[in-house]
Parts: sequence; C-alpha cells; structure tokens
Amino acid sequence: MNELMHIQHFITEHHLLTLCASFNDNIWCANCYYIADSDNMALYILTSPDSRHGSLMLKNRNIAGTIAPEPHEISDIQGVQFSGSIELIPSSNEQQALELYYKKFPIAKNMSSSIWKIILNEIKMTDNHIKFGFKLNWQRT
Repeated sequence: MNELMHIQHFITEHHLLTLCASFNDNIWCANCYYIADSDNMALYILTSPDSRHGSLMLKNRNIAGTIAPEPHEISDIQGVQFSGSIELIPSSNEQQALELYYKKFPIAKNMSSSIWKIILNEIKMTDNHIKFGFKLNWQRT
C-alpha cells in the first residue's frame, strides 16, 4: 500500500474540515469547506480574516485540524488529524486558487471572504476499513 496515495485519496474525496487556531491563551475552532491540492499536500479554504479564527490565524500561522465523516458503524471510521501552517493568499496571487475553489463550490462566489492556503506538515490517518485501529502517518520532509 502506498500510504501517501491512500491519504491523498481520502483528502480529495471529502470537502469539510475542522481547523483550530490559537494565539497566546485564545483558541478557536471552525468548520470550513476546502479544496485539496494533493500533489503539494495543501488545502485551500475561504474565510474572513475578520472572523475569530481568521484573526487568530493572522497572529499565529500554526494550525491543527481534522477531516472526518460521520459513519454510523465503528468499522467505517476513517479520518485524518493534521497540523500545518496557514497563509492568507495576497489578492495579487489569489485568482488561480479562487477559480479552483469556485469550480467546486460555485455558491462561494457570492461570499465576501478571502482565500487561505493550508500547508500540511503532518498527518495521522485512522482507517478502520483496512483493520480496526489502523493508522497511517505522513510528515513533510
């Protein structure tokens, strides 16, 4: 089994993540729709820099999060936990990322938000489809 390809496939098959941002003693989580750039192990989200998590991410680029569907059976559990860094894409460089995002989520064209890039640095995947408690790990080198 190619572990990286297995993780990439899972990430591209889903579209909702939870991310956690913090600065000093402030911490906040948010659910965001994403698109995956699996070749570069990156994700793109649309959110406002003025949101609670957005203002935290501007102060501290280190984030963590999860991608996890809600199965009814424990044997169907699959999901990833990740850590990485996030950057607000400057408006001069956002066009390509926005086009990809709008292609998957056309309704987002009506939102007044900014596009961000999550650079994944570490992933732990659980996949009970393979075996109960089966884990895969990946780290950016």
